[in-house]
Amino acid sequence: MRATQTPTQPDARVSAQPVQRFRVAVELGLEGDLRYLSHHDELRMLARTLVRARWPVAYSQGYNPLPRVALPLPRSVGTASACQWALIDLCEPRSPAELCETLAGALPPNCTLCRVIAPAPRGTPHPQRVSYQVELAPAQGDQLERRIRELLAATEIRVMRRSGPNRPARPINIRPYIENIVWDGQSLQMRLVYEQQRSARPSEILTALGLAADRYNHRIRRTEVEWDIELTGPTQRPAAPERKRLGKEEDDDDHPPGREDAQEETS
Repeated sequence: MRATQTPTQPDARVSAQPVQRFRVAVELGLEGDLRYLSHHDELRMLARTLVRARWPVAYSQGYNPLPRVALPLPRSVGTASACQWALIDLCEPRSPAELCETLAGALPPNCTLCRVIAPAPRGTPHPQRVSYQVELAPAQGDQLERRIRELLAATEIRVMRRSGPNRPARPINIRPYIENIVWDGQSLQMRLVYEQQRSARPSEILTALGLAADRYNHRIRRTEVEWDIELTGPTQRPAAPERKRLGKEEDDDDHPPGREDAQEETS
């Protein structure tokens, strides 16, 4: 009687070899309704986008593996961002041009790709300075300039803040975190400093200026972030869309860049 051989199954107790990860840094712009995504919803949106883009994303170990995607500076719900960074670990290296091309076509509306850095430097970047912009009505300018001067001249600005959902609120002095506030006639520009991963919140500054924060939270937009680790490396930006001319073709030499071309170059 011939003995039958059963296929052997790999032993789950044997640990797999560690995968050499390839880190990528992606800068995105989040506008429109996407500003209302929570931190976890934004991570899920990015995970689904990476699947559509067919990126070889690395996953965590365990019974519930998750894509290794991190947001070094999460947004507050309702805040838009022109510089939202995401750190993504891949299980194999890819060129920045290939990653940029596949990701640009997979992003949802109101989410634009600014640039891709691959490979990105190791380590977790921490913010040092962050700039925000808040659109306000020009009629508020006269009173707002006076309030800004008084706020910047103060030595203490006490606000009540909760450190957790079930913890009591306690007073915090946010004045050391405010570097500058400027009213340019159309928008309020804030430049905030981070110390030990702590900083002021734009909504707290709006309240200190006598504005109803709940009426202006959806107008807050993060415009710039300065990190303690310089995010440098091979960089690729998405290609600008080709312009289609109506009518007969014109030579580029006979068509000098005008006002529309200048706007496209600065956008």
